[in-house]
Amino acid sequence: MKLLNRRLALISTVTGLTLIAASSAAYAGNDKVLTQKIAVDNIKEFVIDAHVGTVKLSASNDNKFHIYVKVSEKDGWAMFKSSPDDAKLKIDNTGDRLTVSLNEDDFGEEWRIEVPNMEKIDADLGVGEMTIKGLQANLSVDVGVGEVSVYSMADSYATVRAESGVGAANVHSDSGKVDQNRSMVSETVSWVGKGDYAISVEVGVGDASIKLN
Repeated sequence: MKLLNRRLALISTVTGLTLIAASSAAYAGNDKVLTQKIAVDNIKEFVIDAHVGTVKLSASNDNKFHIYVKVSEKDGWAMFKSSPDDAKLKIDNTGDRLTVSLNEDDFGEEWRIEVPNMEKIDADLGVGEMTIKGLQANLSVDVGVGEVSVYSMADSYATVRAESGVGAANVHSDSGKVDQNRSMVSETVSWVGKGDYAISVEVGVGDASIKLN
């Protein structure tokens, strides 16, 4: 499985182009908070590339991305860990795609992002927990080790797939058709509805949960 092979090697890729825009930084102890607002313009696809920590995505109330990330020192890296003071947002705005990440993967990361209407959302996290609420788009989620919870509307989706290489997968909905396949350590659940979008969630080690109301 591509996810398990790629993610369990743990975790070191970030590329992108730094965009200097209206942003701010704040400090609390050894933590650093970075925030930024970005207007949608012609953006149709949003990508978040996170490393170790938590990611929470929710719907924006306006036509802007509202990005917040609290950066902290990564536990257990006493000799070589980077200081949160070195952390910077990296924004790659190429064509109709916006990609958000940090400049290095040596931090603990706590992301909260409000996302406006998109055609496609691609969310990657190496280790940690991801929660996605109220977004209606073609959604692709990839977590190496951890947990994923997605909450959305059933009538927006045509196909949904949740897969865990080592762990549990679940799709819950009062409508549509569910097909569940469980092996010794892995689980895959597919759901078919009558909407327009698709959801794909893959977790290498951990649990994947999708709830459609």
